[in-house]
Amino acid sequence: MNKRELLTKFLSTLDRFENVYETINKKLNANKFSRKIESLMKRRINFLKLFRPVIYKKKLKFLFNKKLGLPNYLTTDTFLKGIRLLIKNKYGLTSNGLKNKENKEISNRSKPRKKLLLISKSKNLINGIKNRINYIKYDLNSSILRALYDPWNRIKNVKINISKGSKKIKADKESFTIGVVSYSDHLVTIARLILNKDNQVIVEGVIELPVQGDVIGDKVIEQKNEFSNILLDSFDLLKIDGKPLLIILSSSFFNVHTFYSSELKQISNTDNTVQSKSPYLPNETFIEFHELSKISEEDKLIRTVYCNRKLIESWTDTLAILNIPIIGIVPSAPNVFDILKSKVLDPTTFLIDIELTKTTVMMGRNSYDLTSHILPYGSSLYTSDENSDLSNNYFQRILGSIELITSEYQEILPSFIYVYGKGLDHLLDKNTPLPTRFKRLSDMNLVDYSYIPKLMDIHESYSNSIESTIETLSLISSCL
Repeated sequence: MNKRELLTKFLSTLDRFENVYETINKKLNANKFSRKIESLMKRRINFLKLFRPVIYKKKLKFLFNKKLGLPNYLTTDTFLKGIRLLIKNKYGLTSNGLKNKENKEISNRSKPRKKLLLISKSKNLINGIKNRINYIKYDLNSSILRALYDPWNRIKNVKINISKGSKKIKADKESFTIGVVSYSDHLVTIARLILNKDNQVIVEGVIELPVQGDVIGDKVIEQKNEFSNILLDSFDLLKIDGKPLLIILSSSFFNVHTFYSSELKQISNTDNTVQSKSPYLPNETFIEFHELSKISEEDKLIRTVYCNRKLIESWTDTLAILNIPIIGIVPSAPNVFDILKSKVLDPTTFLIDIELTKTTVMMGRNSYDLTSHILPYGSSLYTSDENSDLSNNYFQRILGSIELITSEYQEILPSFIYVYGKGLDHLLDKNTPLPTRFKRLSDMNLVDYSYIPKLMDIHESYSNSIESTIETLSLISSCL
């Protein structure tokens, strides 16, 4: 038996050993979520607190400046992977005596990726994106999908938007680049952002793509490998592969409630009072706690964010496949509310995130006492080319829902109700005034950001307008 045959046989033995180990490990460890978190840590994916995207710029810059010239087999997350890489690099062998399985997977998607890159160079990117997602075939008989999405031939670039009152935004020596993925209503928006020392944001490139229902279901990522390939192809086009990544998920995926510490026996997901506010069964609930300001020496506010555990697991699994630095996974509305509340002095503040099929109402009182309410309707029911006044019906309905909420909590309706979200772009043109009591979040000038599609090398959108999405991801990113 020659050296190559011996090494191939050795690698096959390693395969069988790992398979047995994984089987035993699964049976011994029933806590799947803990294993996934541990796996992410081994892969060096550094999460911030899941729902609080607060990080110092020095930490982000370290990710860019860290250059260690170590061989790949010395930087793997396991000893066995190191052995495999060493044999592969020196002899070009795997357990099958062929090229590495990972290379096969890369080659399977190399054709569409190469195709996209070539098309990008020829300034025909939109056709490349169409080819990359040709497999996406929506059920055209579904009235909901018809309401959500326009045909491909209606794709338009969004209008130029420079934040009101902002000076010309420039990158500086302390600026750094991040990638942002925003997901809502079966649409994923990937953006390349530059953040400068003044917390100003420059949007350098944007891609918005529809995601097939069998890839991401109502909430959970069903096909993790397929979705990760879509993201990787977009990262290549935007040149953010390897950059720190921020994930912003739909507000309607999360429920928020605020407790006084005196109400709880313990700040834990096993506390009965905490569990009572969850819309999910205890073993299906992921809970994040955040301590807010003290009411007294003995009492303080505890914000509790609830989410479906399987949803979080599906995203952490996908991020592990990407194998890139992760800033965090955050819900949209609670973080936007905190920024808004710092500028608004009203005792009671309402923030509405309008999505296509749902509406999230955030009600905050003094000291950031925050609760969320998910309403089962969005902009899609109130959008029609034949009836331009239909949008007024939405605002009348949402106002009625808010009046019910205020009466339940014995609160007074505030002077303004702040509105943002993807659904707002579908309801009204940005120049159309909102009904009385409603005010666009963009009118508050909470963030300085530059967003000029005509100056971007890559700017492709599936929706007629994505201005609210751009503002949201710029707003949350500016807090990094």
